Amino acid sequence: MAKAPKIERVICYSLLKLLRPIKIKYATNVYLYFLERWGVNFEGRPNYISSGVDIDGSDYSLFTFGDGITISSYVRLLTHDWAPHTMGKAMGVFTEKPLGHLRPIAIGDNSFVGTGSVVMPGTKIGKGCVIGAGTVVRGEIPDYSLVIGSPCKIIGDTRDYMSRKFPEFAETIADYY
Repeated sequence: MAKAPKIERVICYSLLKLLRPIKIKYATNVYLYFLERWGVNFEGRPNYISSGVDIDGSDYSLFTFGDGITISSYVRLLTHDWAPHTMGKAMGVFTEKPLGHLRPIAIGDNSFVGTGSVVMPGTKIGKGCVIGAGTVVRGEIPDYSLVIGSPCKIIGDTRDYMSRKFPEFAETIADYY
């Protein structure tokens, strides 16, 4: 289990608090350094991971981030679910060990996760996806999906969106179908 030592977390988050107002890029680079040190799997260089992202630290090795991803501020990434333990107690189910699970999260190459989104345990986001602001994401999201809502719903294809918004690139984008 890849868990960050407490003193490192204190140092990391203190540095982030200090650097954010000065230069966001510096804060992001510090955050990426610590995330990699703590065991996050990077399959390339992220475009941007906000230093304000809340990454569940139960086991950092459960995270896989693709090349060129962007994760906006106030996004929460959760790999754990301990609700069964609480519910089990209410139903008279008692176990020595907590009843729950940890599940991985993967975000594919060049995907964008909008501000305020929550990514639930076991989620796999494909490549080229856009997750709209405030979306609660769970399950498997296919490549090039445009996703919004709570619970999340696929409302389109990012290639179609890009072709409509930027017609000058339509021929280039067509190569990705």
